Amino acid sequence: MKELAGVKERIMTTACRLFYEQGYQATGINQIIDEAQIAKSSLYQHFASKELLLNEYLLTHKDQWQVEIDEFTGCLPDGKEKLLAFFDFRKWRLERNHFKGCTFSRVVYELPNLNESSADIIRTHKNTIKTFIGEQLKAIKSPYPKEDLDEMTGMIFNLSEGAVLQSTLFNTSQPLDDSKKVVAHLLQNI
Repeated sequence: MKELAGVKERIMTTACRLFYEQGYQATGINQIIDEAQIAKSSLYQHFASKELLLNEYLLTHKDQWQVEIDEFTGCLPDGKEKLLAFFDFRKWRLERNHFKGCTFSRVVYELPNLNESSADIIRTHKNTIKTFIGEQLKAIKSPYPKEDLDEMTGMIFNLSEGAVLQSTLFNTSQPLDDSKKVVAHLLQNI
């Protein structure tokens, strides 16, 4: 058995790769155990159920997403530049992952009866994106009336989510490029 990484880290590395590549339901516990080269008891020592492993997978991706967007946009000033870079960031992630789509949306599509704890993690992540968008809009226009801010935040969020879905479906980043252009145009009128 490899001792290069701790057991929990090997479980998570393997589960994250398999859940993303082949889906949560198509990934069995035995496959994770085999590929992580661990004992079954070791898996259950760290994760009492596959559902808890799913939650850890989502939390891991949520944290990774936050680190990556901070690194991607950190040197840019808040406002228009950072908001437009958000679309470049999503494009970069999709291209890096060969257009397999958003981790969180994939889980929602795959598991329509998603457990509440996993759904809460996904909602929190999506609300983090909305907060990021709203913060950039407030940096562009201050004060920004709350109702107008909420409406514009929602529209840009929905535009980005739809662009990711279309990019995944058609295996191209063009929908994200188009959405970035639409947002740039919208921002001229703020």
